[in-house]
Amino acid sequence: MSTTPPEPAADVILREERLDVSTERYATERVTIERIIVTEQRTITVEVRHEEIRITREAVDEEPVFSADASAHPDPLVVILHEEQINLTKAVVPVERVTVQIHTVAQHQHVTETLGHEVIDIDRTPTPTDRFSSPDATTPEGFPA
Repeated sequence: MSTTPPEPAADVILREERLDVSTERYATERVTIERIIVTEQRTITVEVRHEEIRITREAVDEEPVFSADASAHPDPLVVILHEEQINLTKAVVPVERVTVQIHTVAQHQHVTETLGHEVIDIDRTPTPTDRFSSPDATTPEGFPA
C-alpha cells in the first residue's frame, strides 16, 4: 500500500527586499580658465655706436705747391657723421602650451540601509476538534500534526 503525501492546504510565497545600488552623475562645479596678461618692466643695456672725427696732423718737410688760380680760402671739407639709434618693437610670440585634462577620481563611500524580509508566523489556536494537542503527535496518516 503506497501512501502519497496530501496536497498542501495553502502556498505562501515569501519575499525579501533587495538593495539595488547605482550612481548618477551630477554637475558639481564650473571651472573657468582665462589667460591674463601680466606686465613687467624690464631694463636692458643696448650698445649704440656713433661716428666721430679724428684729425691727424703731420708736419710737412716740403713746401706745398699751389697753383696760381687757387684761392686763398678753399671750400671747407664736409663729412657726414652717422649714429645708431634704438628701435623698440614688441611682438607677441607663443612661449608655452598649457593642456587641461579632466580625470575621474574614485573613492569609496559606505552606505547603510535596513532591508526587510518576510517570515511565516503561525498562530495555532487549539480548537475543540483538535485531538492532537501534543507537539509530538501525528495525524492518522503519520504526518506531524
